[in-house]
Amino acid sequence: MSWKLMIMILVMTATGALADGMIFPVERPHSTIVVPGELFTVKYHEVNVNIADQLCTTKVDQIFHNDTNVDREGMYIFPMPLGAAITKFSMFAGEDEIAGKILDKDEARNIYESIVRQRKDPAILEYIDRNTFRARVYPIPANGDKRIRLSYAEVINKSGSTYRYVYSLSTERFSARPLESCKVTIKIKCKRPITNIYSPTHILDIEHPSANEAIATWSAKNTRPDTDMVVYYSVSDNDLGIDLVAHREAGKPGYFMLMASPAVPIDKTKVQPKNVIFVLDRTGSMAGEKINQAKSALKFCLNTLKEQDRFNIITFNESPSLMFEKMQNPTSEIRKKALNSIDDIDATGSTDINNALITARKQFDGLDSPRNYVVFLTDGQPTAGITDLDTILKNVKMPKAKIFVFGVGYDVNTHLLDKLAEQNRGSTDYVRPNENIEAKVSTFFAKVSDPLLADVTLEISGVQISDRFPSADIPDIFKGTQLIVFGRYTGSGNVKVTITGMADNSKKTFTLNAVLPDKEDENEFMPQLWAARKIGYLLDEIRLHSNQELIDEVVQLSKTYGIPTEYTTFLADERKTVDMLVADIADVKTKAESASKFDSGSFGVAQSANAQASRGQNQMQNGGVGGMSGAANKFEIIGKPAANGRIGGTFQNSDDRTVVVANVQNIAKRTFYQRGDFWEDSDLQPKQALMQIKQFSDAHFKLLKAYPKLSQYSTLGNLRVILENNQALEIGPNGKDTMTDAEIKALLK
Repeated sequence: MSWKLMIMILVMTATGALADGMIFPVERPHSTIVVPGELFTVKYHEVNVNIADQLCTTKVDQIFHNDTNVDREGMYIFPMPLGAAITKFSMFAGEDEIAGKILDKDEARNIYESIVRQRKDPAILEYIDRNTFRARVYPIPANGDKRIRLSYAEVINKSGSTYRYVYSLSTERFSARPLESCKVTIKIKCKRPITNIYSPTHILDIEHPSANEAIATWSAKNTRPDTDMVVYYSVSDNDLGIDLVAHREAGKPGYFMLMASPAVPIDKTKVQPKNVIFVLDRTGSMAGEKINQAKSALKFCLNTLKEQDRFNIITFNESPSLMFEKMQNPTSEIRKKALNSIDDIDATGSTDINNALITARKQFDGLDSPRNYVVFLTDGQPTAGITDLDTILKNVKMPKAKIFVFGVGYDVNTHLLDKLAEQNRGSTDYVRPNENIEAKVSTFFAKVSDPLLADVTLEISGVQISDRFPSADIPDIFKGTQLIVFGRYTGSGNVKVTITGMADNSKKTFTLNAVLPDKEDENEFMPQLWAARKIGYLLDEIRLHSNQELIDEVVQLSKTYGIPTEYTTFLADERKTVDMLVADIADVKTKAESASKFDSGSFGVAQSANAQASRGQNQMQNGGVGGMSGAANKFEIIGKPAANGRIGGTFQNSDDRTVVVANVQNIAKRTFYQRGDFWEDSDLQPKQALMQIKQFSDAHFKLLKAYPKLSQYSTLGNLRVILENNQALEIGPNGKDTMTDAEIKALLK
């Protein structure tokens, strides 16, 4: 197609901005040039998705704003999912409804290439191989809005009993300013009960109006989304729905993800009674707002208990104090008495952790139940009674109970608290100085209020399984929770998944027969999430058990999968070449050894938080700053974002502030590091010969068409990448303008 014809297409289809649909401005009155700057702002973007089994209708509602003082014209383009069909497009110019047209891949490619060449914006290359809907938008009034509504239908992908829905949310990054409001609501209705709902890209709020219906919602304000939304859901007639999905390159070991969720709604008769001991630190350092928040949290937990549950409360300073001589059912009379006693708790004295937890352990003597829990809240280190950490750990082993620890502030001993939770099959969380104790403890206890399956074990047979996370200590399964396990496998074929646990003091078993394939191109998020979890477990081993031999493995995983840690920031140093980085790796053991000595303070808490976040990571980290959590009220950003707008992974530094590693990007299972003006493949070898291709040239676009995967990598900007045949390419300001078909074929051979 000639350049003249491309320009005519732009004239005929003009608009301006990118959301899931994007509007690009064009210049009037001639309507011949895409304006390089001054993109439109997406003010509002709402998506309503209705799924009935596999049939899906997506309704998109967007408002674009013209920030200039003149009427403008634009080209609205919407990258279409494979196999989708537009069912409605609504946009008016006065009384006239605007019509649009669906372009096939070749037609759409010409438009995208034209925009990329003129805007010099490689981020748009992500959409170059998709069918596209286009429409001319005029006028978009000066300092005014244009509303666009679009609906499309599709049959979504299914594998076994698992369905996969994808929405192109990433185009929102082209908005001139952050969106005032963005919301995606997915309503699912199936003939069979819906169990697992999971997104590797976004954290969803999930409701279950009935067993066969679910509503998943994601929303944000003042945001600029940069990642497509991927959602999985599955159906099962069992009390525990189990699903197994995989990702695997041919000839290499594969990755698997196992999901297990209880059926919804839960039959109340299947919710099992629990025994809970609340152990509350009331030492002098808790005085003031901390003790008031802790008391409010304790009241919330107490009011959440079911009549068949049993509980007791232990407060402690230099000595423990039992609220009741033995555990009680929360009758109205007992509950009232406990609530009144909580009001009388004051804060004074020093800290005897050993005696408090021994007292808690004795409360479980004679109780025959697998659902015994200790909720332990403290803001200090042991200063009274036995203070030796190893002795405390030995004394408070609880074979009958699990300990959930909340460390308050920076003065806690993170090594002690983390080991307490580790050896007693629980978990640790930390309440930073600027966080609310009541909110954290209440949120946790609401999740664990209804136990369904305790002492859970998982077995996968039929192929060789390795590096499974979590591995031995599978958490109990509660109402409203989801078990997610990542691992590796070799071999292929039929497998049997068996999950066993205790329900009503008897063993119950759930099984799934599935297949782990020898090749699966979907689910590319799995390798990075698997690696993140493994790094989390390794960091805990290094930090808590002084196993420095594992550092090399952390460095290798961090380098290969682009996962930043507090020890491996040198990998992101853009001033260093690949061969210079090799010398730095030897320093990591020294850094880790030094860091592991911080068992309290902001760095102690940060290290624990980094490991815990990594161990439980369920979502990809290559998202925007707005979606991140942590204690930091400011972000320290290393490097600058890629052309695709994505920020990168994060960790907490020694001040417990969030570090955003913008110059490490993971795309399509490849990791790239920012080195000067280029993004370099982590597999690039020192002094490796590079074939140079000029960015946005005919040679570049011809290569993109012959090797589509290169489009994803090219969204970063200037690029140095290794192809599967070990050919190294440099795509940047210098190099070949044109290539023949024979040269392309030889390059990709």
